[in-house]
Amino acid sequence: MLKKAGPVVAALFLWTSLALCQNNGRFDASFNGGGVFTKQSDGNGIQQSATIGGNFFGTFRWKFKPKSKQSLILNFGHTKDSQIYQTNYDYHVVTGISEYSAAYMYSPFRRGKFQTFVFGGGGILRFNPNSTWLVLPDFIENVPNRVSLNLGAAKQSQVAFLYGGGVDYDLPRGFAFRVQYRGLLYDAPDFKVNTTSGSVVSFYTGSKGHMAEPSIGIVYRF
Repeated sequence: MLKKAGPVVAALFLWTSLALCQNNGRFDASFNGGGVFTKQSDGNGIQQSATIGGNFFGTFRWKFKPKSKQSLILNFGHTKDSQIYQTNYDYHVVTGISEYSAAYMYSPFRRGKFQTFVFGGGGILRFNPNSTWLVLPDFIENVPNRVSLNLGAAKQSQVAFLYGGGVDYDLPRGFAFRVQYRGLLYDAPDFKVNTTSGSVVSFYTGSKGHMAEPSIGIVYRF
């Protein structure tokens, strides 16, 4: 847990340092959390999906000018879920997913305390498998419904396209409440589990994966 929190703490320290050095209204930082919903992908006789996960991510924004509608954002996030591969059997890979991304953001209009924004960009998703399980049908009696397997699942990084939008609602003292939707499009991971690597099964679908991430967060502007 401490290892996972380390990058977030480092990012918050960086943002705080920037706030002390420059207080000109061109920066903001946010901490966000929400759900992760993964679209099913099909290929090579494999159905690949994931359980509903939860994610936490931080965002740092730099405006081109203090009152500019255009800005750049940097994101770091972490998600945990189970990647599911259904062939003749049902395999689950418990996975931590780290996101490192950047995007261009445009804020089209402000109305009262509300400010809308849209963004698009890209980055890297780092899939880190923790354990692999074979899930057996419930009708098989006197057999555990989950069996741990060692299929040699390895860490894997995938390039991702990031897009989304949302709205900020101004709060006192430079804070704001944020509601947003993010989408990430990427090559579905196979954790290098395939027959060419000597595995008896393959997780390679050759298809695209998509994660939808509705979230809420708190923003601090400085």
